[in-house]
Amino acid sequence: MIIFRKILIIFVAFLGIFALLIGILHLRTPHTVVISQKPLDIRPHAAVSGNISIDYTSPIRKIDPIAIGMDVSGYGYPNVFANDQVEQQKLKTLGIKYMRMDLKYSTPGNPTSQIVCGGDGCDTRWTGDQWVQAIKAIGAQPLIIVSYSAVDAANMVKHFNKDTNNYIHYWIVGNEPDKAGISADTYSTNFNQDYDAMKAIDPTIKIGGGTTAWYDAAFLQTFLQQSGSRVDFVDFHGYAQEGNVTGDYTALFQIAAEYGNNINNLRSLIQQIVPARASQIGIEVGEWELNWAGTAQDNINFHSLWAASVLGNILKAGGWSLFYADKGNANALYGNPQTFTDPYGHVVNIHPDDTDAAYHGIGMYTGEELFRGFGNTMVRASTPLPNVEVFASDNPKNIVVINKDQSVTQTATFSLNGVASGTIDVWRKDESVLFPNPPIKLATIPLENGTFSYQLPPFSVTTFVLNTAP
Repeated sequence: MIIFRKILIIFVAFLGIFALLIGILHLRTPHTVVISQKPLDIRPHAAVSGNISIDYTSPIRKIDPIAIGMDVSGYGYPNVFANDQVEQQKLKTLGIKYMRMDLKYSTPGNPTSQIVCGGDGCDTRWTGDQWVQAIKAIGAQPLIIVSYSAVDAANMVKHFNKDTNNYIHYWIVGNEPDKAGISADTYSTNFNQDYDAMKAIDPTIKIGGGTTAWYDAAFLQTFLQQSGSRVDFVDFHGYAQEGNVTGDYTALFQIAAEYGNNINNLRSLIQQIVPARASQIGIEVGEWELNWAGTAQDNINFHSLWAASVLGNILKAGGWSLFYADKGNANALYGNPQTFTDPYGHVVNIHPDDTDAAYHGIGMYTGEELFRGFGNTMVRASTPLPNVEVFASDNPKNIVVINKDQSVTQTATFSLNGVASGTIDVWRKDESVLFPNPPIKLATIPLENGTFSYQLPPFSVTTFVLNTAP
């Protein structure tokens, strides 16, 4: 009986404990269900839905170190790039790494004559060596235009690369032959003669050709058929409008995207015509700007957005960019004092060497020494947001977003694949910033669980500088 009682007591106690546990579990059930339904919320690499997606695990292409460049106009007397230290510092600050200069012998065919700038009306007080040294002094690689004379072209290479030890790696033959009425056949013949003579002097150099005034596909096709076995990079130019009449914003942004499309089309052409050499042939947009004659829409913030869009599309397509040009009334830096009234009634007084709006459109990638610049690898970026473009880099990680809408503010929610946490510095150029002024820093915000949100006001370009753990 004693044993039976002990067994009964133990059994009753067991039933009580079991009932108590059931009650406790019943009371906790709602909290348990909530936790089980949201496991992704506590995972550090959770995928979060956003309307801008950046995939750091999906690189598109490497960006060449010389990809962001500029043409030297040779204009702006008496202070031109060769002697203007303020201009030189402004372009060094912008981070320009590649600069084209047109040079010629002052007496064609005479290699003992002085080498001077080749543009009509340019400042010929300075020698070719001084122009080249000024380019190198800002940390950029020179790109020299040579004439169609094989003798002069070869002597030019000899002067810089052999006689004076002022080495130049990049060269290009001629400028806009199609605009000058030179046929593709004639240009290709001239190119081949220049190329062979120049390479005989120094086989280490790279020589580009094409140099069409627009994306002249028929001309470039013929050029590739006749010179594709030689050429090291192919060059074409492009301007959106003459600039004497205000253009339609939507159409102008479509033209900005066309620069990248043209690079992709040209790459396909190269692969079709010279497949064995396709991977060795680069592509550059040797001149680009909003206007080729007038100054319509230059002196407003739209110019910043448009330049940022063009540069982003060129980089995304794997091209080299040469903005035209360093100094003038419609170039990166102003050459003359001027006064403008912006669309909001602000009076803006311009001084020589002040920066224009396009300078800062380029600066949204380079950082202008205000913030860390774009990385060396373009990664996949996309958005369904209307009138919004996004370009993103790795090594280091930056994101440039352009809201092309004149009136609509977009709330952007970013979803980053391959990046979990850190901080983000936000820099912006928009309608609240006077058009010649640099971008401003708005905030430093947290990056959590691979996501963050930020508003994009109308007509703005915003750079997000990601600071993340390695």
